[in-house]
Amino acid sequence: MSFLEKLKNLWPFNSSPKMKAIGFEQALPLDAPNVFIEKMVARPKPAAKEVLVKLSASAVNPVDTKMRAGYQLDGTFRILGFDAVGTVVAVGTEVSLFSVGDKVYYAGAQNKSGANAEYQVVHEQLVGHAPTGLTDAEIAAMPLTSITASEILHEALGYEVKKNSAAGKSILIINGAGGVGSVLIQLAKYMGMTVITTASKPASIAWVKSMGADYILDYHQDLYAQLCGIQYEQVDDIAILQDTNTYWPLVTKVIKPFGRIASIVETTAPIDMGPLKNIGAQFSWVFMFAKANYGVNMASQGEALNNIASLLEQQIIKSTMTTTLLGLSVNNLKRATTMVEEGHSIGKVVIEYEEQL
Repeated sequence: MSFLEKLKNLWPFNSSPKMKAIGFEQALPLDAPNVFIEKMVARPKPAAKEVLVKLSASAVNPVDTKMRAGYQLDGTFRILGFDAVGTVVAVGTEVSLFSVGDKVYYAGAQNKSGANAEYQVVHEQLVGHAPTGLTDAEIAAMPLTSITASEILHEALGYEVKKNSAAGKSILIINGAGGVGSVLIQLAKYMGMTVITTASKPASIAWVKSMGADYILDYHQDLYAQLCGIQYEQVDDIAILQDTNTYWPLVTKVIKPFGRIASIVETTAPIDMGPLKNIGAQFSWVFMFAKANYGVNMASQGEALNNIASLLEQQIIKSTMTTTLLGLSVNNLKRATTMVEEGHSIGKVVIEYEEQL
């Protein structure tokens, strides 16, 4: 930050409240020296249905890297970050779900400034009460992936996210060691499902076992042969969490008649829906930001977070946080983003904020 910018932020030259934020002004590779920038920006004020949250931790997700890579508003400062935990410090005039002092967690919305800052505003319907008994870093790892996993199970696959609600059903999860997969395995087991997932490296195999996976397939080997080997030539449900195009021939081969397939990964070429027609199988996209982007059924995300909080408090599921960096800084955001972009991280990478500066 230049001397002039610092001077402008000092009273009485600028009396409006300011906050520190880490963002960017153009799409740059991670090895660029100014890929991320620290700025003092105006502290946001909550609209009628929004809460203002003083943030204590946030996590980095693949969506952050994709949005930065595709950024086209050169010169306009953008703050990302779509996992957050913090304390409500102000509420809008029409807020009814939260009060000042409530500890909350959420994933937020793509069309709003994100959580890589000291404060953030968010629509109250997208917010859940934070679980007790966990650290802020453990909580911050959970919102985006938990909402996504819940929407896969409930809206795409048609189950209630309740104990034994899918007893006797089988699910194949492509890429169980990532953030969404780690939560999805746990929820599916809670619901009574037999969970089959893919992993290869010893650390990934150990991780998905610890999440509760029943069978682990080596994605470097013939997956269909491995499914036959464990007597699951066909499965009731499939969640594609990595490379929809590559795995599409397999999933259309092994899905049961009237089974359901969900994917969160965009395609790079058209996919052939023909094999699903004669067996009555269904396919659904899941994109958790669609609700906030279009203002549709946003309250379901707050409800999902409250359900996840209860499961965390009861230790039915556990946080998927694996790495914590201390301090909201350019360096830490770059480190966390590098880990996510490399695509080999297990679980979630969290930045735990220091006390307000």
